[in-house]
Amino acid sequence: MLYIASLLLIGLPAIFVAACRLFPALPDFWMGAVFPPVARSVSLVSGAVPFPVAEPLFLLVAAAAVYLAFRSRRGLCLLLSCVFAVCALFWAPAYFAAPLHPVSGEADREALCRVSAKLIGELNEYGAFSLPEELAEEALEAAAEADVPARVAAAPKFARYPEWMELGSLAGLYVPWTFEAVVNPAAGAPGVPFTAVHELMHMGGVADEGQANIAAYIACVRYGGAFRYSAKLWGLKYALQALREIDAAAWTELIGNLSDSVRADFREINGFALGGSIRKGRAVEAFLRINGMAEKTESYGALANYLCMDS
Repeated sequence: MLYIASLLLIGLPAIFVAACRLFPALPDFWMGAVFPPVARSVSLVSGAVPFPVAEPLFLLVAAAAVYLAFRSRRGLCLLLSCVFAVCALFWAPAYFAAPLHPVSGEADREALCRVSAKLIGELNEYGAFSLPEELAEEALEAAAEADVPARVAAAPKFARYPEWMELGSLAGLYVPWTFEAVVNPAAGAPGVPFTAVHELMHMGGVADEGQANIAAYIACVRYGGAFRYSAKLWGLKYALQALREIDAAAWTELIGNLSDSVRADFREINGFALGGSIRKGRAVEAFLRINGMAEKTESYGALANYLCMDS
């Protein structure tokens, strides 16, 4: 009986994911009608806990999987199928939904130079950066400025044990099983406000990393203050990374225009490092590529193209 339940929990969600890929109207309907009430309900429950529920939950699931591997293969199959079903029903459809801010083509050198110079000028005028005292609450308020499928109902949380995030070079992470936005407290402070809102955009139903970046940028700029500064700092990072690949000399010239304080903040978010994406493991990458989703998990730089289109 457990095997039958496991097959249903794997088979039916898998069919649903395939249908989302084949019929574009389905994920749009699902993310508009089904995802919002579920996301709000679960995030309110998990949000009532002051620390990320995902951290102890992961340990419990891992321990249960090890135990069941030796005691009950049927139980192990059921556990893993439940993990898959939740992700397939309440996260995978978001990858196939229509983009909130369509971006086409690649920005050219002139546009990137123009946007980068504008951002540098605005950042230089900001002054000294400091984290808001009520960062989580303000991030939730800033997220309300974005137009996303589901209204964000819970504030982001700082990881209780940030070592695992440091190990994976993660500044932030959205956990679809608990509907939590988790932020690395050890990450560079100037980048934290934008990162927090970015993860909340995922909680609002935006899976594509590039679209989450764009939605977070719009929300942070509208909200203002430290969030506006943090968003523009990240926007500059992506714009300069794109420019560096085209014209390293122009990148060097623009970097020289940064004020000392902005230069220090830019370094805090690894702005001078060469761009790269976090590897997700061969199994995960294979699954994403089969389902046409891999490019959406590595599209952070779409923010630069959006800024060039909007300039």
